[in-house]
Amino acid sequence: MAEDMAKLGDLALKLEKYRYNIASALAWVIFGMVFGSINILGNSLIMFGILDYRVFWVLVAIAGTISGYVYSKILKYMPREREIEKRWRVGISLLFAPFIVSYALIPLAFGASAFYFNTVWYPSLGFGLLFCGLYAERKPLIRAMTYAGILVIVSSVILYPISTLPMNFKTVIASGLLCISMMMLIYFITAMYIFFKAEKIVYA
Repeated sequence: MAEDMAKLGDLALKLEKYRYNIASALAWVIFGMVFGSINILGNSLIMFGILDYRVFWVLVAIAGTISGYVYSKILKYMPREREIEKRWRVGISLLFAPFIVSYALIPLAFGASAFYFNTVWYPSLGFGLLFCGLYAERKPLIRAMTYAGILVIVSSVILYPISTLPMNFKTVIASGLLCISMMMLIYFITAMYIFFKAEKIVYA
């Protein structure tokens, strides 16, 4: 009887970890789809001459609001642990820190081109994911954000040879779309990685 109770308790813990990580995997898919779709829509409207580039960031803000709302609904499926919540609060600050440096500090100090503003979010995302993952991703969460950040940073190298090309409107827009496509692919890979690792938690 005692052995059966121990096994049942162990299974309950595994299922809790499984649910936590499945919700995390779903969050990656949501953010990837929402931000990717809004970015592609915005760039398409800019190329059609329907949308001003300065208004583009309003769409990005809308995407962030939608993603945040949906993610808040997913949070109810995650275990409420003070230590985990505390780590994530600090982790989110680390996630946004590179964006503040890239968009607020560097342009003031050195100036920036349209190409810079349209692509710097991608390596900033990579460093933000890396910093957040290193701090916040501990058990029971699978360390996926850290690996995603590394993939984004490594793939950002492709932007350097592109930056040496003659700059025009099409090159700037195409570079932004390239970053979006790489982000969506990495988010998909990350979601699948978390899903299959979560399966091992239950059946290990």
